[in-house]
Amino acid sequence: MTIVEDKPGVLYKVSSIIRRRGVNIDAMAVAPTTQPGVSKMTFLISTDEETMDLLVKQIEKVPTVISVGASPLKGLYSKELALVKINVSKPSEREMICALASKYGARVIEERALTLTVEIVGEPEVVSNFIGEVKAIAEIVDLARSGPIALSR
Repeated sequence: MTIVEDKPGVLYKVSSIIRRRGVNIDAMAVAPTTQPGVSKMTFLISTDEETMDLLVKQIEKVPTVISVGASPLKGLYSKELALVKINVSKPSEREMICALASKYGARVIEERALTLTVEIVGEPEVVSNFIGEVKAIAEIVDLARSGPIALSR
């Protein structure tokens, strides 16, 4: 997690540092904190510890960065939101998707003749598992994931 001043270009500067090291950003979330003029950036990346240490040191040098922390996702409280639009042309698919949503604590937010739109909030792994199980039942027409947001324990 990176705490930054709300200034134009800070996201570009931080993400460029990650990109220049050849590390892919799997997901990211940026939002204001309770402190005016300050935002929290959460990047989900997969890399080795040495590269992570280099990234932290380089990001800390950006003038608009207040603090940088690197933690395994398992050491944090993390949640992700996903909206999943599913083709349910058969009544049996509709029933199975509704049962699956119930199992995962998801909720159907829109029902149409041929589609269901489901909202799920949970740990990133749980969201991925839900999506995987949906794919085994029916076709996913559209998908939007927020990327994980996190707080230290």
